[in-house]
Amino acid sequence: MKKLLSRLLISLVIGAGMVYLATRKVDFSTTGEALRQADWSVMLPYFAAMAVQHFFRAWRWSFLLRPIEQVPLRRIMPVASVGFLAIVSLPLRMGEFVRPYLIADPPRIRMSHGLGTMAVERVFDGLILSLVTFVAVAEAKTRPDAVVPGWILMAGLIAFGLFLGVLVAAVLALWKKDGAVDLCRRLFSIISPKLGDKLAGVAAGIVDGFKVLPNARLLAWFIFATLSYWFWNGVAIWQLAHGFGMDLSFWGGMGVLVIVGIGIMIPAGPAFAGNFELFAAGALGLYLSQDIIALKGAAYILTFHVTNFGWYALIGFLAMFSSEVSFTRAWEAVTRDDDKQGSGGRE
Repeated sequence: MKKLLSRLLISLVIGAGMVYLATRKVDFSTTGEALRQADWSVMLPYFAAMAVQHFFRAWRWSFLLRPIEQVPLRRIMPVASVGFLAIVSLPLRMGEFVRPYLIADPPRIRMSHGLGTMAVERVFDGLILSLVTFVAVAEAKTRPDAVVPGWILMAGLIAFGLFLGVLVAAVLALWKKDGAVDLCRRLFSIISPKLGDKLAGVAAGIVDGFKVLPNARLLAWFIFATLSYWFWNGVAIWQLAHGFGMDLSFWGGMGVLVIVGIGIMIPAGPAFAGNFELFAAGALGLYLSQDIIALKGAAYILTFHVTNFGWYALIGFLAMFSSEVSFTRAWEAVTRDDDKQGSGGRE
């Protein structure tokens, strides 16, 4: 509990700095006026798109788990929903442990299996967003007055190379599982033989989480669900922008999504406060004039952030009433000792 409180304090300091950077030039009276003039009828299709993307985001996990254990959708959906809520609510991305902890059902499904499947998700998400970065930059350059920072394209190239490298390493680890696990044991046994054996067991579970990779049918379904998840995310952002009278194209919306995604990877406070606003404002500057951003940008970003967080908070709260999850276990996932987390916990 002390570690949770200390991390919360650190995250609040980081978040406060990000909030200051994001709001130091915002005219709050203009923001209020933009909120009053917004076309709120777009919220219906906006939340419809959010619901669709939420379904695909949870559903795709079932294809990664299937080579290990076939988990019914009635369990996948509430566990994933609570896990997503934990990610957006807890500081310093501590919520990442909740989903694999809740899905664990030893000996069939261990927490390390969940961590492995989540690693697959991160790799494919990273590859897709890296590729979208190139399209988003090309879209920004269609504006005659656009100034596209060189770091964005460079970040996309570096990220693509890194995620592709991780994917290759995952395939090799799965192909030579015994060798990969033994290497892990040997490396950490230098520190402690007991630690080496423990982490080797975790590594074996994580590698098992990659079992979807050689299964062409399951992998194809996973990729389809992942592309659908990101597509409907972009639709939601594009739809909301038009509610504020901003002429943001679909690919411009995807560009905002990519850059915000980069921003919230930085560990910070609950709900990504500050990170979200700072990177969203920078992203809008690639696709819209500064006059439009000054008038409507802050109102749009505030609405985007609040409704995005509100969606996950509501769905995660409702999922708590499912018999498949409990608040006690979710709380246990983030308050237990780090050594238990590192060792895979519910093994």
